[in-house]
Amino acid sequence: MSDLQVNFAGLKLHNPLIAAAGPITGNIDIVKKLYDAGIGAVVTKTSFIKREYERWVGRKNIFPYKPVYKYQGLADGRLLSLPSQSDVPMEEFAKRITEMKKLGVTVIASAIGLSVKGYRECVRMLEDAGADAIELNFCCPIPEFTSLYTHAGDAVSMNPKLYAKLIKVVKRTVSVPVGIKSTVNLLLYAKVFEGLLRAKIANSYPDFITLVGQLDQNPGIDINTLEPIIPHISTFGWQGSLSKLTYSAVSTFSSSLGTDNPHIAASGGINTVEEVVTAMALGSTAAQLHTVILDKGPGVVAKILEELKAYLDSHGYSSVNDIIGKTSRNYIPSLLIGRFMRERDSLLGTVYAGVDGERCNGCSICERVCTENAVIMQDKKAVIEWDKCRGCNLCVLKCPRGAIRLENYNKLEEMIEQFKFSAAATSFREFMKKEKIGLGDVIALPGKLKRWGLR
Repeated sequence: MSDLQVNFAGLKLHNPLIAAAGPITGNIDIVKKLYDAGIGAVVTKTSFIKREYERWVGRKNIFPYKPVYKYQGLADGRLLSLPSQSDVPMEEFAKRITEMKKLGVTVIASAIGLSVKGYRECVRMLEDAGADAIELNFCCPIPEFTSLYTHAGDAVSMNPKLYAKLIKVVKRTVSVPVGIKSTVNLLLYAKVFEGLLRAKIANSYPDFITLVGQLDQNPGIDINTLEPIIPHISTFGWQGSLSKLTYSAVSTFSSSLGTDNPHIAASGGINTVEEVVTAMALGSTAAQLHTVILDKGPGVVAKILEELKAYLDSHGYSSVNDIIGKTSRNYIPSLLIGRFMRERDSLLGTVYAGVDGERCNGCSICERVCTENAVIMQDKKAVIEWDKCRGCNLCVLKCPRGAIRLENYNKLEEMIEQFKFSAAATSFREFMKKEKIGLGDVIALPGKLKRWGLR
């Protein structure tokens, strides 16, 4: 029988499934059901220091927080919701964490503040309540004060200096593992990388990072009525179909940082055992679930765990740890991908399509799909005009008889291997794995940044 135990940021978990922060982890009775179903850990619902939240919202007596409605709809594994805070302030929620710990569950407390002082105050409160780790919410947009706040939610991920500063403040305040939850998209991923690098230089590197493919998106319209699926708010929605965006986020970070530096949790659209396995193979040690639990109830955790064991057994893995990062090791580190793409273009004219005339049956599919008009038909056979071909591989993929191949493809493969194991990628990973950054490292950093392609 395969072993599901994982070491996640120093936490010894029975399995890699974690209930993500949200409504299900704010309710002690639901947390008990999750524990009974076998959940590895829970991340609590994000809550605020009462004083800070009332000041920012601009009105008192907001707690208990009871929105008119939370969910707009839940169907086919897709959850559409309006954001909602914890129904009680941090001061009260800490008592729930103490009760959760009595159940025996591993508790990762989601923390958010609206000032440096607020972060210090809330994480002390959470640690004193018994939290096993802290997850800083640098992820969620907060609509109540989208144009006002700077220290909470995804606004922090947009500011690498503040990102690193808050990690440093929290790590110096508590003794439990500290992680970050960040939204990752084309705009933010470079900023998060910079924030992590700054945290490393300050010797305040996080123990784990929870990556969400993207939350701030418009979920679409009802095609029949042309009404928005979520009224009033143009850029909000949790959707169970986010897994591929999450895969991209996980592999972007694991390909450059490795799988345990920091440990990675995948969150967003992970609903099935296949998605759990994919996320872990791409570099995550843990998979955070939420939408699927809201859709099917806490019992779905036991089902996914049973299916995960069956998958590992049927594929010959003795431990779930054997699949962590198994796929991401095949990627060029995302840190170097821009440099690789520029150099790859130097192979134009060297790598091109070639046709096996004996296999070709003259179906002309390759001629129809070629974007460069590089294919002509002669005597009912495809012929590639090499001076036009850019080696895009489309005709190879479309040929039903396998009659087309890329000539000199080994040249591209050699380049790929060079970048996968380049000195720049290795030195970056080694730098980020250092236990302590000294003055010499800081002095040498400008040259290293240039070598890594970050300057």
